[in-house]
Amino acid sequence: MNKLLPAVSLALLAISLTGCSGSTPAQVTSSAVVSASPTAVPQTPSASASATPAASTASIPTDCSALIASTPFIDSFGVWPLNDPAVVGAPGSQYSFPAGSITPTPAASGATLAQTLYAATQLRCVWREPTADITNMTIEVATVDPAIANAYLGSLPAKGYTCAPEGSGQVCQLVTTDPKYNVEVVDTAFLRDDVYLHVSQANVSTPDLLTTLEAKIWG
Repeated sequence: MNKLLPAVSLALLAISLTGCSGSTPAQVTSSAVVSASPTAVPQTPSASASATPAASTASIPTDCSALIASTPFIDSFGVWPLNDPAVVGAPGSQYSFPAGSITPTPAASGATLAQTLYAATQLRCVWREPTADITNMTIEVATVDPAIANAYLGSLPAKGYTCAPEGSGQVCQLVTTDPKYNVEVVDTAFLRDDVYLHVSQANVSTPDLLTTLEAKIWG
């Protein structure tokens, strides 16, 4: 039986997802990873208002399981194999790019914005439903040059992404339907300060995932 790899490229390039199961995968009506938050109503601080608190400092976990520990996701996509060496990150796996805690590498000369962000990845987490043809979840986290990441996000609306402020950062998201399996595929890019998150998922509903990841990294 042929194995199907989840879409994991931080470069947000399309990866052809092919399956092995003869059965038709379950169709989901999944919400997107995040929804743009409504604009807050401005409030005038009182004369006794305290000084603005210092911005939270990001702390990127070195263990993928820490990203979703003590959250509802531990019982959803968290039950699938994580960074399965038969799938990703090991010699002989279908995709041998590294997974788990990663040492960032300098981008090659002439690299695109997407390739530069990909090279900066510090944590790559791949969960895959082993009995399904397409169902998967990938989360990548990187410390980046904000100018490069902002330029990249700025290029995404031309590719069909919807971008908006989200929490303390900026999010761009593309929601499509896989033509073969007729399930929802969501690609999300998020930047807050100098930390870049990329989430790629198929056939899985993850309400409030981005809020959860923010709390884990900046909490």
